[in-house]
Amino acid sequence: MRKTIMKYLPAIAGIIFTAGWFLWIDGHVYENTNNKNEDFDGPRIQWIYYLPGIFATLGMVMANIIDLSALNSNSFLASDGGATKVRVWLFVSFAISFGCIGAALWIMIAVFLPPHNTNDAAQWPGIAITLQTSLIFLSSLLLVFKKARQDDEYDQF
Repeated sequence: MRKTIMKYLPAIAGIIFTAGWFLWIDGHVYENTNNKNEDFDGPRIQWIYYLPGIFATLGMVMANIIDLSALNSNSFLASDGGATKVRVWLFVSFAISFGCIGAALWIMIAVFLPPHNTNDAAQWPGIAITLQTSLIFLSSLLLVFKKARQDDEYDQF
């Protein structure tokens, strides 16, 4: 069972990543469609609202572009330069991802939720951008977990 899950983990991560971007595109289309109505009074999506998703994707690429084999059980106490560089790179990539989740929450709360937005029907884009960055981060975590478990010494059992 564990091997089957580990085998399909990258596909699951890809589906989660795609779902995140699909939700944001759906939120933008929803806002665009409803703002064409004269009765609809909701916030407009600006180009800057795309930045959390773009940078979350960058953080995902940064976290998965490195070789995790430099991190072994002996690298924690030893002052190995390669392991330190990998740790700093992972820290920066996860800091970017957490910053994107924070930015998406800020946009959702400051623009799309009451008291700034009194129209309940116009809240979906804010929820969508928060879900997007959270799903991209979850996808990144799944891929890093898969890479970390790929060289497991007990994988044959």
